[in-house]
Amino acid sequence: MLGGMFDLRDRFETADGSRPDATVLPQRVEQEIPLPAFTVLAGGDVFDAGGKPSGPGLARAADYVAQKVTITAHAGTDAHVERIRRDIVRLLAGHDRLSLRLMGQKPVDVEVVPDNAQLSTIGFPPRISSRAAGLFWDRPDWDRARIGLSARHLETEPALVFHEMGHAVHYLAFTARERELIYRVLRPTFGSRAAMDEVFAIYTERELLGQAFAKEQQRAPGVYGFTRRQWDENHLFTRFARKLYFPHKPLAGDKGKAAGDAWRKFSGG
Repeated sequence: MLGGMFDLRDRFETADGSRPDATVLPQRVEQEIPLPAFTVLAGGDVFDAGGKPSGPGLARAADYVAQKVTITAHAGTDAHVERIRRDIVRLLAGHDRLSLRLMGQKPVDVEVVPDNAQLSTIGFPPRISSRAAGLFWDRPDWDRARIGLSARHLETEPALVFHEMGHAVHYLAFTARERELIYRVLRPTFGSRAAMDEVFAIYTERELLGQAFAKEQQRAPGVYGFTRRQWDENHLFTRFARKLYFPHKPLAGDKGKAAGDAWRKFSGG
């Protein structure tokens, strides 16, 4: 399915395709805490930084989790809590500016729930898909954003925390202009906001796990399987995601190809 044709049949995390509201950062943050990855999407020059991750990256990620993230195990164990904490730190440790941006945002509550729990009874939207292993949600009137995670899926899905925290980064760590740059690139292929949000989270998974998607992941319905089957080192969005999470790493893709040309090849079945 191409050209904006992903719709409610694609089994998004919410059954009606609804999305959380963004708590966007003010425009000035782009100058105060710049993210060079957005130069990739804006069509400007981008360079290999080389070297090692920035020194404070790990410490700032750990500080963010300690100060801004609360993890509650309604179901699950202390091991689940530690896994979530470790995965969030790992997601942010490669780029200290992500932690700096998130420190200026509302806190995040992460809740581990039984598989048969109705998240709507504890404040999540009522139309959550029965297939959803996790969910990020936020509303302007909430003091804290929220992530719900299935205890069983935490045991079987190594990308689950990265996926849902990827949604948190997308909704909390960017300005309105930056989020629109993401949508401008994705919209011609994916169309709906729900689909584009999932693409961002799936590319987050791939960068953090650093390994090919398993065959069963590639067979997932709708946008989930399509994006994982089509992932390629030469995609513009791969270059963006790597520069976002790991700016010290070499640029993704064939350096001899124009990034825009490479992205247009993201169109198979």
